[in-house]
Amino acid sequence: MIGAILSTAAFNFLTGMGEFPPEIKVVVQAIAGGFIGQRITRGDLKEMKNILGASVLMFVCMTGYTLLVGGVMARFTQLDLATALASTMPAGLNDTAIISADVGADPVQSTVMQMVRMLFSVILLPQLGFRICARWNPAPVELDPTNVPGYKSPEIKTWSNAICTVALAVGCGLLGKASGIPAGAMIAAVFAVAGLNVWKGRAYLPKGLKLAAQCAAGAIIGSGITTNDVANMRLLLFPVLILTASLLICNYVCAWMLHKLCGLDISTSIFGAIPAGVSDMALISADMGGDAPKAAVLHLVRYVGMLGVMPSIIKAITG
Repeated sequence: MIGAILSTAAFNFLTGMGEFPPEIKVVVQAIAGGFIGQRITRGDLKEMKNILGASVLMFVCMTGYTLLVGGVMARFTQLDLATALASTMPAGLNDTAIISADVGADPVQSTVMQMVRMLFSVILLPQLGFRICARWNPAPVELDPTNVPGYKSPEIKTWSNAICTVALAVGCGLLGKASGIPAGAMIAAVFAVAGLNVWKGRAYLPKGLKLAAQCAAGAIIGSGITTNDVANMRLLLFPVLILTASLLICNYVCAWMLHKLCGLDISTSIFGAIPAGVSDMALISADMGGDAPKAAVLHLVRYVGMLGVMPSIIKAITG
């Protein structure tokens, strides 16, 4: 997505011809929602019952973090409230970039902030987590490859399943868009595909489609970048400092609460609270002696909860 943003922006600066059909955005949102929904399985719902308290705590922590830090950014920096909230929302880079304009945020600034958040979460926070978990000397767990979060067996990876899943995601995405709900296309696709996967266990979208959706999302953002946007990048230095400092604090406060109040082991708590990839953090948690399924469910709650609720909250707050 970042490559598509940069190349499209460069093309627009050189030729002034950068333009992308806005109708494609609904399809891109629906496909992105489908990829989230296909991760949710019947096993995740069963696991959620076992850690219901931790799941609720995770959602409350991440919602509170977004509202508090976003409000601080809007108060003390030059970001408007919608952009500040969209910048701090701990969901996927691709997904928040796609829905930022729907909630009235600046898609360029919020995408840059989300990129910083993602890199900080993937590069630095796990390294600190390793050091903390090492004090507990956990025994690494060797996961069965078929139990890896997001695993799809070969018999599920068929063109018929892919076509059905795409049709469901796009169809429900169009209905969600027509409903007028902020980010409705993505939200409707998430729950529709998740419902199919829980019911039949056969929801499947090929990785190549995700790459295409990311490139399209990057082209949509890149075609709207102007010279003023580039000049205003310098204004993001202070917001970036606020974002990284608050993310570090929030991660370990949330992990401590999950450990102390909900009884989760320290590895599951720390890597379940890092707002990064579901599969990556779950597998790292297992490597450090944690419970990969529980960590995966915590991430799914964060992911789906943020995308399902925060767009409406942002629209309600900002009008």
